[in-house]
Amino acid sequence: MKLTTTARHFEANPDLVDHTRERLLKLKRYFDQILNVNVIMSVEKFRHIAEVNVHVNGHDFTAKEESDDMKMSIDQAAKNLERQMKKFKGKIIDNHHKPRKGKFHVEPSEKVFRSGSIGSESGMELIEHLPREIPELGIDEAIISMEDNVQHFLLFNNRDSGKLHLVYKRTDGHYGVIDMSG
Repeated sequence: MKLTTTARHFEANPDLVDHTRERLLKLKRYFDQILNVNVIMSVEKFRHIAEVNVHVNGHDFTAKEESDDMKMSIDQAAKNLERQMKKFKGKIIDNHHKPRKGKFHVEPSEKVFRSGSIGSESGMELIEHLPREIPELGIDEAIISMEDNVQHFLLFNNRDSGKLHLVYKRTDGHYGVIDMSG
């Protein structure tokens, strides 16, 4: 972490610079990759203003606080930055743990093997490799489509939930639907 301090309209004593360094080093608990920290301290009559800019791997955080004591202004700015960093880190974590919205995307294909080659010593013989599309249907439409095409099962994207489903005809004559996306 590279710390740059600038004092405007007053001379910053080493004690103030050390306090600033100690207070801003605590920000490392939120992000290890803090690259640059720029602190601009200025005094205008009785106002002590601390502006802190933190550059973290692709994102900038800024806080500007004012009080009647420079150390207090720096502490308030550091608290403000901590709040910003917690919120930002929370968003990053939430986005990485959320399930993806929309459809389950696959590029399906069908492989047809010669029935006599299954279990033989020479291995399975591939006859053809066909690209397939997964239709977007409701459950009732999928059952009707499966029956119209005289199939035993149908893989489809459920229009209502956006998830991949499999509908099949059960041995008792009823229909089963399996949610393939978990």
